[in-house]
Amino acid sequence: MKKKLLITSLILISLFTCNLAYTPSRVKADSGFDSSYDSGGSDWGGSSWDSGSSYTYSSYRSGSYDENDGLMDICMAMYFIGGIYCIGIFFCAIINARLNDNRTPLVLDHSKEIDDDEVRKYIKDFDRISFLRDRFSDYLKVQEDWMNFNYDELRKNLTDELYNQYEMQLQTLEAKNQKNIMKNFTYRDSMITGISKENKQITVTMELIVSFIDYIEENGNAVRGNKKSPITQHYNLTFVLTDEKIDKCPNCGAHLTDNNSQKCEYCGSIISMTTNKATLSKKESLRQK
Repeated sequence: MKKKLLITSLILISLFTCNLAYTPSRVKADSGFDSSYDSGGSDWGGSSWDSGSSYTYSSYRSGSYDENDGLMDICMAMYFIGGIYCIGIFFCAIINARLNDNRTPLVLDHSKEIDDDEVRKYIKDFDRISFLRDRFSDYLKVQEDWMNFNYDELRKNLTDELYNQYEMQLQTLEAKNQKNIMKNFTYRDSMITGISKENKQITVTMELIVSFIDYIEENGNAVRGNKKSPITQHYNLTFVLTDEKIDKCPNCGAHLTDNNSQKCEYCGSIISMTTNKATLSKKESLRQK
């Protein structure tokens, strides 16, 4: 009886320790399901415990209980307690790391940012403020099209691989009669972290921090997320830029007959004869608060 009580106690302690470290399952939102929300409950999956099950150890001999049996019980108990103690320390360390991570503010490490001269090796008329503003606008456009199930516009602004992923995820939302609502976007910070060129395509990696309201709606109710509390996302974004020739004046729409001129002969606007169309190829959430 004492052996069974000891083993049962150790099992209960082990389960309690695991429960302390358990993190509820997550449901993703944001375009591409990048935001995370607590599901609101603990689900242990397919694991189950049968109250009628018994635990036996072949090392225990039937019959009388002698001093050797007592020594073996003590050794087994010490092994169990030592193992549970180590597991507890491991999970407590994970919990502490997560708590500390949540307390750390979301800021960009601008020491990783590449300078303007490096970018101009690939983009001659580069202006950092304009470029980052335009990429933020691209991000907002993707978010809006995702929210409104605008497949045609998403196809224009995403690479084929990313579009195919988004299309399947949106179809999942539609099948559940759900919609991902995103609004009240507030730009926080951004920076360019890398640039390269292969053939005629320029690949730019950047980080972006933005705050916004983000929740999943079903029949007018928020089933995931919060309608009032904004989240802050730290993204890693990758854009592919393709050089395209300009054949119409962006100001008046007149056809440009002289491809060498930077001035429209109809309205006099000064224009650049090439533009970089940006296509989002990757969007990854690095951290969320």
